Amino acid sequence: MKKIIIIGAGEVGNFLASKLSSEQHDVTVVEQNPTRVEELNSTLDALVIKGNGGSPSSLFQAGSEEADLIIAVTDDENVNMLSCYLAKNMGTKKSFARVQDSSLKNEIEDLNIDKIIDPSESACDEIEKLLSRAGIYDIHEFNNGKLLSVGGVVTESSPLLGNKLSNIHEFGGKDNWLVTGFMRDGTSYIANGDTELKAEDHIKVIVKSGDIQTATSLIGIDKKDEIKKVIIVGASRSSELLADRLYKNYEVVVIDDDEKDCNRIAENNSHVIVVHNDPKDPSNLQSIGVDKNSALVALSKDDSKNILCSLVANALGAPEIITRVNKIDYLELLKESSIQATISTRITAANAILQDVRSDQVTSALTFEDTEVEALEIVLSKECPVLDKSLIELDLPEDCLIAGVTRRDNTYIPSGTWKFAEKDKLVVFTLPDSIEKIEETFC
Repeated sequence: MKKIIIIGAGEVGNFLASKLSSEQHDVTVVEQNPTRVEELNSTLDALVIKGNGGSPSSLFQAGSEEADLIIAVTDDENVNMLSCYLAKNMGTKKSFARVQDSSLKNEIEDLNIDKIIDPSESACDEIEKLLSRAGIYDIHEFNNGKLLSVGGVVTESSPLLGNKLSNIHEFGGKDNWLVTGFMRDGTSYIANGDTELKAEDHIKVIVKSGDIQTATSLIGIDKKDEIKKVIIVGASRSSELLADRLYKNYEVVVIDDDEKDCNRIAENNSHVIVVHNDPKDPSNLQSIGVDKNSALVALSKDDSKNILCSLVANALGAPEIITRVNKIDYLELLKESSIQATISTRITAANAILQDVRSDQVTSALTFEDTEVEALEIVLSKECPVLDKSLIELDLPEDCLIAGVTRRDNTYIPSGTWKFAEKDKLVVFTLPDSIEKIEETFC
């Protein structure tokens, strides 16, 4: 258990506080808004203090002298950096600050900040991967890209339907792919040999590097035409970052109804087409080329605008739609909708942080948009109690799965006879309740 201070209780701070407190960490939240403090006191299993994160008295009240970690995620980047600087000087061991301004990032060494969290940069990384592989709604790399987790919605064309996964594996692929988890009717599950998948299940498939076509075939995704145009809804900072990354490979159009923001992007990005118009109007989206040969990425700061524009793009036949959604209630509603690929700053921020609150042997920790399933990368130390034991010998929880192992330069999808060795790097998929047991076993 670690003592963690969170500055700011917006969507990111609230999500982190809820998740970390549910894992039995000692969490204290500092929030200025009195209404928000009252709401959180009735919903969070954490101490919530009304105060300013940049105030030494508030930090002292939150216990900064003994804290293991401070996470400053308010909308004010200066407050985030000041909170971390003060807390470290008061005795907090580690400090993470949410900072997007590139000029401020250069100050982190002087302020003794251990990690900068920039959800916009992380979101752009993920969007680029999704655009290059239309039809997939999430993709994550493990072991420096040696293993890939691919997420999608099972279609009627999937060869996984109508049989147990153990039987399907017998016909080939036992060493090359593995279904790790799935979500059905709002409930998350870890897959096993007896799992029988249904159309419309949300699934995660592990494959080896370079074998992504296997994952898309298993999910039942039809091969789509190459995307040549990307329409970005919203003239946000994330939109500008993404446009600057994409223009060399795609025709890029940014559309928004905020004239000032449109002018900013147009002035800074001569290689991008910027349209000042209402993106919620279907005729406006049609006129800039939303059709079966384009992708739409909704990155405005307004969740409802993003969702509406995505639904319009779906009706117009866009084959790839990626939607930024931060409100938890909206994400829950979208799980069963036609909008599958969602980006959330709270998830990207969480993934930047979680490995640092796990055991030292956990090198990365991932949460996903559409499911409670999580993934951990764990390096086995020479003191690990499972060394020289086979996988089948271990008393592991039912809701976890060893999905991959990298040993030296080789990657494996292990069977029950696999024997563990020092420096093995595991990829473990699990439900949250089993994380503590997994860390006890492998860390």
